[in-house]
Amino acid sequence: YNTIGIDALNEMMVENPPFLLDVREPGELTEKGWIEGAVNIPLRQVADNLQYLPSFDTPIVSYCGSGWRCTIALVALEALGWEDVRGLTGGSFGGWVEAGYPIAEGEIPALVELNAAAPDPALVAEMQAMLQAVPEGFGAISADDLFVEQAENADLILIDVRRTEELVENGVIEHNPENWVHVPLEEFIAMKDMWPADLDAPIVTYCGSGHRSTIAMSILWSYGYTNVRSERGGFRAWTEAGYPVAEFAQP
Repeated sequence: YNTIGIDALNEMMVENPPFLLDVREPGELTEKGWIEGAVNIPLRQVADNLQYLPSFDTPIVSYCGSGWRCTIALVALEALGWEDVRGLTGGSFGGWVEAGYPIAEGEIPALVELNAAAPDPALVAEMQAMLQAVPEGFGAISADDLFVEQAENADLILIDVRRTEELVENGVIEHNPENWVHVPLEEFIAMKDMWPADLDAPIVTYCGSGHRSTIAMSILWSYGYTNVRSERGGFRAWTEAGYPVAEFAQP
């Protein structure tokens, strides 16, 4: 799912360095440092600053504080035409620091215009709108808040983006059958007739850990959905918190 681990990135940096895109806020870099060589464009401004990105076929690794924002960024960049974008998992920059890999500190390097790619202007406008509208909290909802909201909001729709075999093996979040949809991420766009008809419907996507559901959330945002969040920690966080699980009934 377009990810790269901490150790794999470290090896790649030695052998064949990718273009590193840090989508945190500048204040985070000033406070905590960054990976040497990274270009800093905050998530909500990525689509406004495409002139600083490399050619469509250059490998890009995006990273952030924990792995959430860089997942949103990779969806936007792929939609715009970049062919090899991966998000840094394993805690993203936080994991990089924990692993003891080197960081750069001091004055954040100035951006250098590359003008190496020319995405479709209509797509650029769509991604600008999507990223500029990213909500406070970047669309994350905790298992605790989801449990409360399920009880309080009868209109809340859950979209499970895991593979069928995961549902059979592990079960699903207990739900109102009318407000639960299974759309595996691998077929997410092909199955868009399963998406809610109302673009303003309250939706929470979930998967096993929170990565795939954040990709799905970003895709829904890009199609104009206005009220989509992704459950942080996924089904694992839900079960670890002791919240109710149901067996998956094969259709």
